[in-house]
Amino acid sequence: MSDFKPHPVLEYTVNLIEKTISGAKIQYTSTSIATLKDGNDTIYFEQKSDSTGNAATIFIKDPKEIIYSEDLMTPLNNLHENVKGELKVALQSTTIIINALDVATNLIFQAVKDEFDQLSNSYEFVKTIEKEITKVKSKFKFGKHLFDLTVTNEPTQVLVTPEFPAPFDTVVKKTIEEDVLKVQTAMCIAFKNG
Repeated sequence: MSDFKPHPVLEYTVNLIEKTISGAKIQYTSTSIATLKDGNDTIYFEQKSDSTGNAATIFIKDPKEIIYSEDLMTPLNNLHENVKGELKVALQSTTIIINALDVATNLIFQAVKDEFDQLSNSYEFVKTIEKEITKVKSKFKFGKHLFDLTVTNEPTQVLVTPEFPAPFDTVVKKTIEEDVLKVQTAMCIAFKNG
């Protein structure tokens, strides 16, 4: 640790991750910037505040996706639990963005992939194309048919939208559209209380 006294929200977030990754070393380069080194891998943290200086956003760059492999998404989503006082209030209003997606959207997207796997073994996640905090666009396969899928985490609902290249088999398209509606409904029930 250095001479910098980090922001409490940043320090709490970094410590939560560091407790799970044994042997990790933390370095603060300012009150709002930290790195966590695990062997040759590094996770980068930066805290920024909103225009009023209150609500914090923690931007995390995790190139090797250590946070995913250590199953830290849920604890980060529930950061404020088991905390009291001013820190609890600050953590409740904190947004955590990991590799360009907020934590809730990361969790929803993983659940979307799992739901497609449960519907049919014909679905295969191919790759992520775009990430925009609460929206992720990816490429999926249904059998040999490729299509794009956008998942948007809105405040009151989860939208799951397919995009098909032209030409596209109409029977397969109808099947995918029906499954997308099932997945969207399941995500709204699971993450938006109905």
